[in-house]
Amino acid sequence: MKILFDETYTSKDGKLTSRNIWYGYADISVDGHHGKTIKLNEDFMDQLCELIKNDLSKNAANTPTQTNWYFYGSAVTKDAIGDNIRPTIMVRERSDEFITNFNISDHDFAVNIDAILLFKADFEKRLASH
Repeated sequence: MKILFDETYTSKDGKLTSRNIWYGYADISVDGHHGKTIKLNEDFMDQLCELIKNDLSKNAANTPTQTNWYFYGSAVTKDAIGDNIRPTIMVRERSDEFITNFNISDHDFAVNIDAILLFKADFEKRLASH
């Protein structure tokens, strides 16, 4: 995984700051029985949590109002109508609360949504306990 951008934006009144960190080429996909699916294992979750924890520690003196992470997968798959889908995991931290969202293919939704939802819930709990 490679950091692409790390930018902070401040509202016009100076009251809100949003740090946004983009990572590219994450090893998010694994080969499944019917094609690629999003990787959902403990090692991958540990890697994401460690990156987020390290990024948060870099702003200890000047904490932004919220921090957002975007983890773009390295693999691209096609959906049913031929569009390219790059799996992405997004995380927002605001007031020590973490929310995650996953952009996935229709195939991943069909064969993997229950596992994705469990991973998402565990991931958010683990992030909250950092």
